[in-house]
Amino acid sequence: MRKILFIIVIFLVFFVVLNKVAKSFLQQTKYEKNDFNQNLKLVYGKEYEDYIKVYQQQREPVLYTPLLEFREKKRNHEFVSVGKYGNRCNKYEISQCKEPKGGENEIWIFGGSTVFGYGLKNNETISAHLEKYITNKNVINFGQGYYHSTQSRILFQNLLVFLPPPETVIFFDGYNDFKVNQINNYQFPIQTSLTQRFEKLINKKEISKITRLKNWFNQRFNRLNIVRLYKEKTSQANLKKKNVLLINDPEKAYKSLINRLMINFKINKSIGKNFNIKVMNILEPISLSKENYSTSNLPKSYLNDYNKSFYHHKKIYKLIEFKTELLNIVDLNMVNFKTKKNMFIDLTHYSSNFSDKIASQIFEYLN
Repeated sequence: MRKILFIIVIFLVFFVVLNKVAKSFLQQTKYEKNDFNQNLKLVYGKEYEDYIKVYQQQREPVLYTPLLEFREKKRNHEFVSVGKYGNRCNKYEISQCKEPKGGENEIWIFGGSTVFGYGLKNNETISAHLEKYITNKNVINFGQGYYHSTQSRILFQNLLVFLPPPETVIFFDGYNDFKVNQINNYQFPIQTSLTQRFEKLINKKEISKITRLKNWFNQRFNRLNIVRLYKEKTSQANLKKKNVLLINDPEKAYKSLINRLMINFKINKSIGKNFNIKVMNILEPISLSKENYSTSNLPKSYLNDYNKSFYHHKKIYKLIEFKTELLNIVDLNMVNFKTKKNMFIDLTHYSSNFSDKIASQIFEYLN
């Protein structure tokens, strides 16, 4: 009996050691140890250590929300703070995020992660910069990671049920509306970034205690570093399929998604008219040329996937140039907006400097 126990103990010790060793071989571990910090140092300069915290603090699980599927989770960290309505604060190192109240003293801004301010501190987002220009109004940042124009519109409509209408509402859309996952799922009822994951949660049937126990063990098993390393090595080919087009007629999808954006912008304007809200629709800046990264101190590795990331956007924005019906309800077309100083912190997201320039353009338009 002692011999069996001894063998079991030795096996468990060996397994724990092997599992820890496996972690050092994972791509994620290598990236976090080596490339991640060096890349941030290159992008942000001397203050890069602050931005290590920013990336950690923004990496919280999203909160399931009926009708919207998900939104940013409430949290209060040093550099990334979010209120209970999913609104991000405009200041950092604060005790609590200011909640929106609605009314004529507020301006609401909606959009995806570029509005949320991915990779930026609270006071560096478009919303925070805009509030510096508009000193007599509170600018409320409702930007949500992954959101496209339909989700922004629904969030806006939901908020009007609970809060008095604000003076102005800004919609900042474009990039997330035309990503490959949207092109692949452009038909009704259309999926968002996390649809499939939530379908499993919402549509699951009642399961027995034994099945739950099996699932629990299965989850723990799949989280082991050894298992993750095995899957990583055997699925390298699948990683290359991330941006694969799954439909036969992308042109049809392009036109459908352009139409979706146009309809959402129209609905925004219609709601604004009925609720006496000034509504501003903006096509957000997108780098349709590699040249736009030349001043941004990005690591060369960031540019490796440029053509894959923007291939469809280039084609879609060519079509938008001739879509008069859409452009007529766009108040500010910032797709090709550029500055001489650093603009991006990665292929998609804006630097604090670029966010400031965008905010100044919005301020000029509003005035």
